[in-house]
Amino acid sequence: MNYLFIFPLLGLALGQGSPTSLGNLVETLKTSSLQSILVDLIDAAGLTEALSQGGPFTIFAPDNHAFNLLGNATLTSLKADPEKLTQILQYHVVSGLYHVKPDLLVNELQLDSLKGDKLRVNYYYAANHALTVEGARITYPDKMASNGIIHRIEKVLMPPVGTIVDVLTKDGSFNTLLAAANAAGLVEALKDGPITLMAPTDDAFNRLGNETVAKLLQNPTLLGDVLKYHILHGTLYSRGMHSGSFHTLEETDRLRIYESFFGTVLVDGHRVTQPDISATNGVVHKVNYVLIPHSLSTQIKNL
Repeated sequence: MNYLFIFPLLGLALGQGSPTSLGNLVETLKTSSLQSILVDLIDAAGLTEALSQGGPFTIFAPDNHAFNLLGNATLTSLKADPEKLTQILQYHVVSGLYHVKPDLLVNELQLDSLKGDKLRVNYYYAANHALTVEGARITYPDKMASNGIIHRIEKVLMPPVGTIVDVLTKDGSFNTLLAAANAAGLVEALKDGPITLMAPTDDAFNRLGNETVAKLLQNPTLLGDVLKYHILHGTLYSRGMHSGSFHTLEETDRLRIYESFFGTVLVDGHRVTQPDISATNGVVHKVNYVLIPHSLSTQIKNL
């Protein structure tokens, strides 16, 4: 008997691998109890028909836990503002079919969302092969539908406000850092990329001392080297971090990153207080201390 002939026929009889046997994207989302909130929001935004009949689309689909992290007040306000809700949901959708293999296993890949903003995909081989979109890990990939693909993700994605300089300006807690970058002639570098910035807050500079900060501002070369030590090449989200030493724009020293088993991240022994603030040219991580390169520590102490 020719089993090689029978098994494909059996697969077709059961509907396996046949596009006509699959539900559309919305129907496929409904089959998962973990994505009921997303289904409700798609309906509230009036996107059910477009995502059911249009395409093909790739959806990066936050699970219920991701939406619950936003809080009830935020979810309620989004439902009350269909235009804003639509824009956020469109930011999670890309035209075309993007499978994990071979399409998404490309570090620094950028995809055009339906909203118009780009989505940055990162593949971190050294961090347990983590695959992220705007820093959110893809937890369940390649769920096929008749008109697209669904990749479940762990966070709700919010479009960046602009470049890293825009992020720092809007935040309001980086006035000293912005002044220092301007004094050192590094503002344009913070608009380039992709880069990762370990960003000391105003409180971090206060810990360094007003006199030391004032003297650094009067020495643009030394100040520039200190600031460059906070900048890494490429986009390194927390999901891509692992314990080790990393090159920075300050070429003499290496930044030391330690990630605990519970996910706490320390940079040169100091805690990252707010990770993963996306920008159009990279990512910002808030730190509560100014990081001093080892080769410059004596020089700075003697200021």
